[in-house]
Amino acid sequence: MRIIIVGGGGVGFALARLLSGENQDVIVIEKNHELARSINEELDVMVSFGNGASVNTLEKAGIKNAEMLIAVTEVDEINMVACMLAKKYNVPITVARVRNPEYYEGSSILTNEQLGVDIFINPERVAAYEIAKLIRTPNVGDTEYFAKGQVKMVSFIVDGSAKLIEQPLYKLPLPQETIVAAIERKQGDIIVPGGNDIIFPGDKVFILGKKWVLNDISWLLQKKESKSIKVAILGGGRIGYQVASMLESNSKSNCNVKLIERNVECCEEIASQLNKTLILRGDATDLSLLEQEEIQEADVLVAVTGDDRTNILASVLAMQFGVHKTICEAVNQEYIPLFHKIGIDHTISPRLLTAAQILKLIRKGEVLSMYLTEDGKLEIVELNVSPEAKVLKKKLQHAGIPKGILIGAILRKGKVIMPSGDDTILAGDNLIIFTRPQMNKHLDQLFAIKNGGKVKKSNTMR
Repeated sequence: MRIIIVGGGGVGFALARLLSGENQDVIVIEKNHELARSINEELDVMVSFGNGASVNTLEKAGIKNAEMLIAVTEVDEINMVACMLAKKYNVPITVARVRNPEYYEGSSILTNEQLGVDIFINPERVAAYEIAKLIRTPNVGDTEYFAKGQVKMVSFIVDGSAKLIEQPLYKLPLPQETIVAAIERKQGDIIVPGGNDIIFPGDKVFILGKKWVLNDISWLLQKKESKSIKVAILGGGRIGYQVASMLESNSKSNCNVKLIERNVECCEEIASQLNKTLILRGDATDLSLLEQEEIQEADVLVAVTGDDRTNILASVLAMQFGVHKTICEAVNQEYIPLFHKIGIDHTISPRLLTAAQILKLIRKGEVLSMYLTEDGKLEIVELNVSPEAKVLKKKLQHAGIPKGILIGAILRKGKVIMPSGDDTILAGDNLIIFTRPQMNKHLDQLFAIKNGGKVKKSNTMR
């Protein structure tokens, strides 16, 4: 698939790197000389210098043969103009990064077709959504649903008192309807495990199971959920404001929220739009302020200042104060391994989240949904089994599925099967598969996944 990316900044660069790794034909349009040179040197993609809202620039980039255009500059209007022009060249799918909700939340007098945008994306809103989800489940990390909501995946950090540690997986006291689908070590290594693998304290464990079994995982964690969650948000930018707004609007979240922002005008603007959140003006790394505001009483600290160094320092200070859970924004995804090493519980990368959303659009037609972990090292794919798949009518233990790919669940005619080695795969089954990105070629071969599937269009992503 030929994909044109307009804008080679943080989001555009992350997209280009991820999509080129998927063996897509990627062309990046960038008008900044230094950025264009950096992309050309670091990535295996074509770079076209110029303005992405220019007809001449788009034609030089091969717009006539493009199958998708993704416009992710910092300017909403440029992104939409690029999409409008792409539609004039009959580009099937156009995606625009748009921060102003007036353009896509029903208040615009122009329709999506008139704007030329099939799908709007807002990286900050996607990041805020993920953070709010993490806050609502303080003892749980990632939470995702598959198989039309019948299958649930949760992740959590294992402590020394959990029942899961230091014994082979096949000996664990797990219900039949659940499976340990992946393990992430402290060092950041991802394991798609077999029965003999062992969980250690500090590991991040991904468990897949029927929804009703995993609705309450206290039997795994040996912890009680807090009735009221105290949240400290550091940074009142787009992400911080939207996290606070989402927590306020959800009556079930039961959160007591403080937001610290150093800019006076920003504080005043946020205070005029939020009703329940306590807005404080100050520096997120000011020790005296953190002590005065009793940061040690917080259940969750969210560092979203827009600056990696400030986020890291604030998170480390919070951990020293004894804050139970830290969620940190990573502006530069290269820092994500460092965040893990210093003990930050969850890292949110708006760029990587956006890239994962786009990746769902360009993946093969049999792929129904896809989830990418925060560091991009693990993919959870839900796909429909083709009649040409090599694994058909074979027991899983004899299907030639390599280590690094795990079939976590099968949805067959509305029924969820948590498979064992004796189960077989049939055409039309929906599978939930845990895999590392480097195993995608094996995935394609095993399940006869083809290119060029139709993309389901929607107004927005989250």
